[in-house]
Amino acid sequence: MKRLSGKHLLAAVLFCVSVLFCVSVRAEGASVQTVFDDGKLLTDSEKEELSRQTEELSEKHDMNFILLTTIDARGKSAEEYADDFYMDHGFYDDGKKGGITMLIDMDNREVWISTAGDMRYYVSDREVEEILDAGYDNLKRGEMYSCFANMLVSTDEVVDRGLSSDDYLIDENGNIIRYHSLKLWEIILALAAAILAAVVPCAVVLGKYKVHFGGYVYNWRENSLVAFSDKQDRFLNQIVTHRHIPKNPPPGGGGSAGGGGSSVHTSSGGGSFGGGGRNF
Repeated sequence: MKRLSGKHLLAAVLFCVSVLFCVSVRAEGASVQTVFDDGKLLTDSEKEELSRQTEELSEKHDMNFILLTTIDARGKSAEEYADDFYMDHGFYDDGKKGGITMLIDMDNREVWISTAGDMRYYVSDREVEEILDAGYDNLKRGEMYSCFANMLVSTDEVVDRGLSSDDYLIDENGNIIRYHSLKLWEIILALAAAILAAVVPCAVVLGKYKVHFGGYVYNWRENSLVAFSDKQDRFLNQIVTHRHIPKNPPPGGGGSAGGGGSSVHTSSGGGSFGGGGRNF
């Protein structure tokens, strides 16, 4: 068997690295489907344009923007259909901060908005109605593309408002789960406390030893003593403790102009969703 020379071996390694790089770049650049026109209500060009819009919003907000149509809800309500679709297609735990599903359900004759993750905080019950208003007239006229496009614009505006302590969730038992964002006075107070905690001990030590800067010289030759002794360390045991560190909530913006409570529920798949809908 013929041995590879150094040049040939290097060329082979570089070739393998380049192939792996191209494959990884292609996988990373592969777009995720965000428009599911199961009800055949959109043209190909409309689906292409809506896909572009949802991908831009997804990249901007690090959230999923899913558009869905159906003529057969399989015996489910619009709420159940939207929630289950989001979970069954892997969007619920795909690493995004959250997401929204906009469903036009021709079976139940209902338009539905389903929110998950942090999107539940961004889109309150009041803002669900705001988003539905943006596309409802188009929907009644049968303009499905314009309905989706206008609701996407409205959702973008809602998320751009950011989060504040005025945004909260209301679970099925009526419990309030508030989103807390740091206010300016809280940041200043925390910084002041940190500075005080650092300065006070230093001041105490300096005062105790009566240190005068520029005039005090410690005579280390006369006041120092060094004694060496043998010492052995023995490793006896090792204990490792694991704990889960939760992710921080997203930083708030300047507060939500239309913020407020978002009613949430648990889907059949165990996910927590907010949202709302309207018949047409």
